[in-house]
Amino acid sequence: MNNTDLAMLVLRISVGVVIAMHGFMKLGWVGKGGSPAGVAGWFENSLGFKPGIFWAWVSISAEALGGVLVALGLFGPFPAAAVAADLAVVTIVAHVPKGFWAGNGGWEFPVPLAAGALAVALVGNGQYSLDGILGLTYPDTLVGLWWIVMGLGVVLLFIIRAIFAPKTATKPA
Repeated sequence: MNNTDLAMLVLRISVGVVIAMHGFMKLGWVGKGGSPAGVAGWFENSLGFKPGIFWAWVSISAEALGGVLVALGLFGPFPAAAVAADLAVVTIVAHVPKGFWAGNGGWEFPVPLAAGALAVALVGNGQYSLDGILGLTYPDTLVGLWWIVMGLGVVLLFIIRAIFAPKTATKPA
């Protein structure tokens, strides 16, 4: 038994299940519920992510589908990189402004999830995964291109936000 493969199994399941549940919540399947339309409205009206419905589905897919695939260890670094990119964006735009503590909506909770997803994306799923069982491997060129796509997506979203985010009114002196 390889400790690294066992560690990746534990990390994949813990990160994958938590983030998948968050995606399922955005679909209204668990927790307090939600809806893609509600997420889209928040993205577009509060965060400036336009079109909101497109970015809502990107986020929901990264979290719900990506989380399940990370937990199962299927498709190598691709779903883990998507989860890491999703969490990097949401952490910066929605959680950092609220400080550190999760109880106040801060970044205490999403940063470890993003770091875990990034670790899986960088190290791989390990042998105790569906990839390991099925003998699936992924060419470095394809993995590199995926990282470029994820990076460009994050940059694009920040550009869109800079253009469309609601401006806060300045208080007169």
